[in-house]
Amino acid sequence: MAQLGSALRSGRRGRWFESSHPDYMKILIICFLSILMFNESAFSQKSDSKSGNVKEMTILHWNDFHARNLPYRVSKKDTVTGVSESYYIGGTSNMLGYINKFRNSETLLLNGGDDYQGTPISTITRGYSQIELLNLYGLDAFVIGNHEFDYGQYALDSALMKANFEYLSANVFLKSKNKTFGKPYLIKKINGVKCGIIGLTALDLMTLTLPKNVTDIQMLNTDSVITVGIKYLKKKKCDLIILLTHIGVDNDKKIASKFYKDIDIIIGGHSHTPLFKPVIEEGVIIAQAGSYSRWLGKIEMKVDTKKDTLLSFSSELIETKMDSAVYDRKAQAKVEAMVNAIQGDLMKVIGTLETDWKRGYSEESNLGQWEADAVRSKLGTDVTFLNSGGIRKDLPKGEITINDIWEINPFGNTIVTFVISGSNLKQMITNNLKNRIAEINELGSSDMIIVSGMKVVYDSKKFTGGNENFIESITVNGEDISEDKNYTVATNNYVGTQLKKYFGELPEKITIYDTNIIDRDLFIEAVENQKTINTGTEARIVDLSPQEIKK
Repeated sequence: MAQLGSALRSGRRGRWFESSHPDYMKILIICFLSILMFNESAFSQKSDSKSGNVKEMTILHWNDFHARNLPYRVSKKDTVTGVSESYYIGGTSNMLGYINKFRNSETLLLNGGDDYQGTPISTITRGYSQIELLNLYGLDAFVIGNHEFDYGQYALDSALMKANFEYLSANVFLKSKNKTFGKPYLIKKINGVKCGIIGLTALDLMTLTLPKNVTDIQMLNTDSVITVGIKYLKKKKCDLIILLTHIGVDNDKKIASKFYKDIDIIIGGHSHTPLFKPVIEEGVIIAQAGSYSRWLGKIEMKVDTKKDTLLSFSSELIETKMDSAVYDRKAQAKVEAMVNAIQGDLMKVIGTLETDWKRGYSEESNLGQWEADAVRSKLGTDVTFLNSGGIRKDLPKGEITINDIWEINPFGNTIVTFVISGSNLKQMITNNLKNRIAEINELGSSDMIIVSGMKVVYDSKKFTGGNENFIESITVNGEDISEDKNYTVATNNYVGTQLKKYFGELPEKITIYDTNIIDRDLFIEAVENQKTINTGTEARIVDLSPQEIKK
């Protein structure tokens, strides 16, 4: 990668410096004097441009669509007037329309994964709807995300047989077929630029989905597959090496810091991060376009194919705002036909919401607590635990439809129960909070466990200071937890199969009983029984020294 406007080198590939470098002005003066003294170098670069070695190309990208096939309404407040504007964005029709608006023969079109899971059509068709719609885009490459496995490895393998696009995953190995689940890497030539693309699926895939969905899967070592891929693509004389990842921005940064001598660009997904300005890590450009089809990422570049050098780039996120001159009418008609075919009773109104339902990831929420309370009430357990990450949609006050409950809880998890002693229940909470404190310190967020029937008070500052007695109190149904008493617990089958992930190692063996009650069916019934819902958020897990949460 080359310095913008000059040809500084680092390793095999050229590099370019960020203006934030501490010695930037010194370097700039030296470079300027060098250009004056050695004008042959400047002439050579100019000659390369004239001789056709400098090529222009564009990357268009999006990620984490989550089956948001129909346009949906958002509100944005004007920072000057304070007036909120409401408008429609996204969906297949708008995303495709904006892609077609900006695409030409110099465009590389990439998708960062997780097109599955989020609306009823994806669940009912077991993902086939999403493959059919992805076929409309003319994709150059799609990386498989973790939610593509939500209906099982074989359902995904079968659906992908219908794909007319290349799908990648260098680190997920399908044991029964003795091959990676998708192609490990791919070469695409765009306007004379030879682009090598390596695909990476979520590194913790095995704990992000139900174990039964990945029984035939083996995760390969990330560094090894990247190393092998780079070696292959360099041998094929690629001008650019691009990672197409579904691993989140933090992991993208780590990979960039290890492989910066060979990787030029990372197009990412998984963390749902709208990077309005790309992250530059050791000279590697890291881009991601948020989620739910709101943004289309666009990166325009100039590449010197003779020197395998990225000379310059500019980038932006384009909001896919509904525009009659842009959106694709054929795509919209196709989506509407799909939805109408399965809609049935989904639009039936089952209740009224008097306050907005808000989900939380690292903090408590009224929606999460309402769901946990509904599970505990139905099952009659002492305690309920739910994972915040399983709740996928907020809901504004107004009518509640069956479709809303499906979109809030798209996974179709079943409710499971188990019995545990008070001493082990206390250990579960201790382990969970230790992990939470560490994750927030390191990452700024953590998938907060949602509780019902329990209140916990702790001091994170004590724990980070080395004090193991950082929990002030744990009460169950208003009474101090008794280590000698047995308690009944309800959760969903995802948490039930990932108890170690959420609650660490426990000395007591836990036997899980599956009620076979689907969570969303339970929530639909609870709304129908309650009719009118007005919920606030209670302080059920209280940190006396609150950590800073990344919003």
